[in-house]
Amino acid sequence: MANTRGVFTLRQIRNQQINGEWVPLDEVWLAPSPSSPPVRFTDNLPSPNTGYFGGGYGPAYSSLMDKVTYSTDTTVAVPGANLSAGRYFPSAVSSFTGGYFTGGRSNSTTYYSKIEKVTYSTDTIAPVSGLNLSAIRYRMASVGNTTEGYFITGYQYPANTDVSTAEKVTYSTDTIATVASANSSYASNGKIAAGNLTAGYLAGGFGSLGTVSTFDRLTYSSSTTTLVPGVNFSSFIRSQGATGNSTHGYFQVGNSTITTIDKLTYSTETRSTLPSGANLTLARRFPGATGNYKSGYFGGGGPGPRSTMDKISYSTDTTAAVPGGNLTAARYSPAATSAGNNGFTNQPLPETPTPQTTTSLVPTPNTGYFGGGNFPRISSMDKVTYSTDTTAAVPGANLTVLRGYFAATGNSTAGYFGGGSPGPVTSMEKVTYASDTTAAVPGANLSAARYGLGATGNSNAGYFGGGGAGPRSTMDKVTYSTDTTVAVSGANLSVARYGVTATGNSTAGYFGGGSPGVGSPSGNVRVSLVDKVTYSSDTTAAVPGANLSLARYDMGATGNSTHGYFGGGFPGVSLFTPVSTMDKVTYSSDTTAAVPGANLTVARYGLAATGNSTSGYFGGGIPNTSLMDKVTYSTDTTVAVPGANFSIARNALAASSARANGLPETIASPAPVYV
Repeated sequence: MANTRGVFTLRQIRNQQINGEWVPLDEVWLAPSPSSPPVRFTDNLPSPNTGYFGGGYGPAYSSLMDKVTYSTDTTVAVPGANLSAGRYFPSAVSSFTGGYFTGGRSNSTTYYSKIEKVTYSTDTIAPVSGLNLSAIRYRMASVGNTTEGYFITGYQYPANTDVSTAEKVTYSTDTIATVASANSSYASNGKIAAGNLTAGYLAGGFGSLGTVSTFDRLTYSSSTTTLVPGVNFSSFIRSQGATGNSTHGYFQVGNSTITTIDKLTYSTETRSTLPSGANLTLARRFPGATGNYKSGYFGGGGPGPRSTMDKISYSTDTTAAVPGGNLTAARYSPAATSAGNNGFTNQPLPETPTPQTTTSLVPTPNTGYFGGGNFPRISSMDKVTYSTDTTAAVPGANLTVLRGYFAATGNSTAGYFGGGSPGPVTSMEKVTYASDTTAAVPGANLSAARYGLGATGNSNAGYFGGGGAGPRSTMDKVTYSTDTTVAVSGANLSVARYGVTATGNSTAGYFGGGSPGVGSPSGNVRVSLVDKVTYSSDTTAAVPGANLSLARYDMGATGNSTHGYFGGGFPGVSLFTPVSTMDKVTYSSDTTAAVPGANLTVARYGLAATGNSTSGYFGGGIPNTSLMDKVTYSTDTTVAVPGANFSIARNALAASSARANGLPETIASPAPVYV
C-alpha cells in the first residue's frame, strides 16, 4: 500500500522486462537518513518506456503525434493520438499513464486552450471534459512530477501580452486550477523547463526584460516559484529544448546557431556548460525534448524545419544522432513529454534487503587547476595530477571568457576565478572539480572591477584583495555555500596595491608584495609588505615580521596548513629582471625567510601556484613559458617537473586546488549502504 509520508523500507522487487528494459512491478522506496525525505525510485506498474512528440510547423501547421521507443531508438507515427488541430508551440506534461497537450496557435487569430490527453496504453487522444487553460496562450513552460503538472508563462491572446501565470493540472482528478504562488518571476514567453520529483526549473524566456538566462525554481510541495539568484545559464534561452533525470537537467541554450547544452545540478543548483561532445549534432531552434532516466531526446526544430533526433546519454554526457528515431515529418516547435521524463522512473534496484545510509570520509581531488593567461590572452584550463606529476588540458573547464592578471582560490569541491583584464572586470567563474566544468557565477562577481589582485581562503569563503587600476586596497569575500560576494572593508589591505599575491591556511590569509603604482619612474615601486587577514573577524593588519625578503610583485604563492611559499616576481626600480627567489612564511610566528634551495629553476614573474599538503606547483610566467616547478615542503627544495608542463605557454594566469592552503584532504560524504 502506497504511503507518501515518513520513512519507508524497501519492499521486495519483482522485475519484468518491458520494451527491452528491466523495470520493477512493485512499489519501491528507499529509506535515507532520518533527516531527509524518502526517495522514490519507481511507482506501481511499469510506466511506458516511450516519448511523444506532438504538433509543430513544417511546412504547415501539424497535428501529427510521433512515438519514440527508447529501448530501440525508433520512432513511429501514432495517428490515433494526433492533436485535434494542427498547431505550433503547444506544451505538454505527463503522468505515468498519459500526456496532457494544450495551447499553441495555427495562425494570427486561432489559438488553443483545450487540454487533450494522450492515453499511453492505447495511443489515443481525447479532450478532457472541463479541462481548459484559464486563458488562451502559447509558448508556455511545462513541467511536473508524478501527481501534478504545471503550465506557466506564455504569450496570451487576445490580450497580446506576455504573462507569468501558473496553472496546475492534478492528474488523479483531471482538474486544473490557477496557482498565483507558482507564477514565474518574469512575465515572458519561450521559457523551457525540466525538473525532478520535488522541483521544476524554468529557464530563460523573452519578455519586457528581453531574452534572459536566469531561472526560477518551482517547489511542488508548496506550489511556490522563486528566482534562483546568482546562477545564470551560459547564454540566453528562448523556446529551446530541456529534459533531464532525477539529478540533473539538460537545457539547450541560445538560438538557431548554438548547439550548446548546459547542465543544471539540482542538489546544488549549479550550472555547467557541457564539453563539445555533449553538444547537439546540429543547431536546432524550437525542438521538442523529453527522455527517460538514462537519456534525453531532442527532436525536430529549425531552421529547415528538421526531422532529426539527437540523444544525450546522461551517464557519459555525450550526444549522438539517432537516425532511427527521427520524427516522421520535419517540423519545429512540437511539444514533447514522457512517463519517464524528469526522474519519474529511475533505474531499477537489484533485489536487496532494507538499505541504510552512512557517512564516510572520501578523498578530495588531488589535482590543481591552472587557467587563463596571456599572451595571447586565453581561456584554456590545464589540470595537474599531483600523484603522477602530469598535466592535461580539460576543455570542459575552460573559462567562459578570455582573461589574464586575475586571481583564484577555492575549497574542497570548486575553484573560483575572478577579476582580471581586459577591462578590468568583476566577473567570477566557478570550476567544479568533480565534473571538470566551469560556469560563470554572477552573484559572486567582485564588488569592483580590477586586475592584478590576490586571492586565498579557507573551506567556507575566499578573499580577493587589492588590484588595479587604482591601485586598490579593496577586499571582497566570496561565500561558497551561496556563491555570493560582498566587500568587507575591515579586511581591506593596509596599503593599496596591485600585483599582490596571496596564500594562507584555515584561519588566516597572507597577502604579500605588489606595487602601489607610484614612484620614479611611475609604477616601478615595489613593496615587500605582507598583510594578514584573520577570517574569524574579517580584519586585516600588516605583519612586518612576515615581510618578504625582497620587494616585488606578480609572484606565485601557495602553501599548506603551516607554511606559505612566495616565489618569483619582478622587483623593478633597480632590478628590471625577474627573480627566482622563494620566501617561506611560517604562520605560527608570522615570520618570513628566504629558502634558496627552493628557488624556482627559472627566474620569472606573472606565474601562478597551487598544491597540496606536501608540495607546491609553480607554473607559467614571463618570459612566456609552460614550465612547471615543484616545491617539496619537507625539504624546501624545488625541481622542474616537465611532465607537468602546461599544454600551452602562458603567463598572468591563476590557479586553484582542492588541497592547497591547508584545505582538508578528506571530506565527509553520505552514501547508501545495503545490508
